[in-house]
Amino acid sequence: MTNPEKTSTLALMAYSGPMIALSIVNMLLIAYLPNFYAAEIGVTIAVVGGIFMLARAFDAVIDPVIGNLSDRTRSRWGRRKPWIAFGIPAFMLMTWLFFQPPEGVGMTYLLVVALLFYVTYAIVIIPYISWGAEIYRDYEGRTKVNSLREGAGIFGTVIATLLPVILLPLMVEGQPGLRDILWLLALTIIVILAVTIPTALKIAPQGEFEPHPPLGLFSALSLMRSNKPLMRMLVAIFVIWLGGAFHNSTILFYVTKGLGLAESDFLWLVLTQYLMALISLPVWNKLANSIGRHRVLVIGAMGYFLAHQGFYFVGNDAFLGAVLVYAAAGFMTPVIWVMPPAIVADTVEYGMFKGGSDDAALYLALYAFVQKMALAMGVGLALALAGNLGFNPQAAITPQGIWALKLVTLILPGIIALAGCLLIWNYPITQKRHAIIRKWLARRAGGQHQ
Repeated sequence: MTNPEKTSTLALMAYSGPMIALSIVNMLLIAYLPNFYAAEIGVTIAVVGGIFMLARAFDAVIDPVIGNLSDRTRSRWGRRKPWIAFGIPAFMLMTWLFFQPPEGVGMTYLLVVALLFYVTYAIVIIPYISWGAEIYRDYEGRTKVNSLREGAGIFGTVIATLLPVILLPLMVEGQPGLRDILWLLALTIIVILAVTIPTALKIAPQGEFEPHPPLGLFSALSLMRSNKPLMRMLVAIFVIWLGGAFHNSTILFYVTKGLGLAESDFLWLVLTQYLMALISLPVWNKLANSIGRHRVLVIGAMGYFLAHQGFYFVGNDAFLGAVLVYAAAGFMTPVIWVMPPAIVADTVEYGMFKGGSDDAALYLALYAFVQKMALAMGVGLALALAGNLGFNPQAAITPQGIWALKLVTLILPGIIALAGCLLIWNYPITQKRHAIIRKWLARRAGGQHQ
């Protein structure tokens, strides 16, 4: 197992660096891209929702395949680094094509480019997240590495909100549109990846794993069926992220159409949210090591959805009211990103305790699978529901449209997520139990080597 004392802060920062760009990708996929193709490219909202749902579902199916192949990789550079080095050039190309489509494209372009984008994304992100699970294997260490990585991600989101506000007014006449924002941020993603990926591959440690004969995908999945904590957490994560996908799919429409704010105002709101997230991150990390990551996840997730109910009290000064709502939600935001992958990584050792193998990438791929399936279903269902209930982003807003947006953006997300939170309040793998499992594994490994 990796010795935490031998992993320097510089090495962890090098590992975390690529997440700055990857978080910008996630932000654009969730908050901007569906709206861009529906509002500016002219693809109907129902078709956009359907294509994004299909593409994310395809991506979710690809993730376990990539995870298993990464687990089976043996090289002098480890199990993860070769995949990242191989996949990053294609990923940067598809990022540009996806976020900057030529004029006049339609449904076919969106479908093909979305599918290719998600394949290259899986080749990079699954080995990358799994790499972090192997740098540290203890409870507090995993909290640390996940916090640094997701903290870099939050910093990336701050960059993504500041750059358009600062640079686009100097580059574009009038009010910048979604295409302008996506152009600037796609270029930013590519530049950051070109710098941080080589740095991470060179400086960050490979991490260590228990050697075992490589297993095929279905054999490895079969062994995981007895891992009940993993299955329980995956179901909970799916439900929580489904609620989040409902909210994120329509929040830009709610802010611009429902509150009457500009798209540039939305950038300031997101900036407020993630600045608060950076401030609150150390608080949540300390609390996680005190009461458990699963409890912190429940508190933060429900707090996040409850904070958005503040929109009901936003009065005439819509911008100030929205800032306060986003500040409250931002305080809760780190929990949703930091805790789930660390909790899932802990189930790797539990699976080994039950006779499984050290397949961290497949575990994290299953986490990504349920996360992306939730996002796929959330985008498709939320946009279709809003459209069927009377909201049309290409027409003047109506009271019926406002009601549809409130239902999909504010009411349903928290109700959906509550079920997932109830499922994991008494989650069995605590810090104490994880330490016992690791000690037992160490004794078993020592006995096998005698």
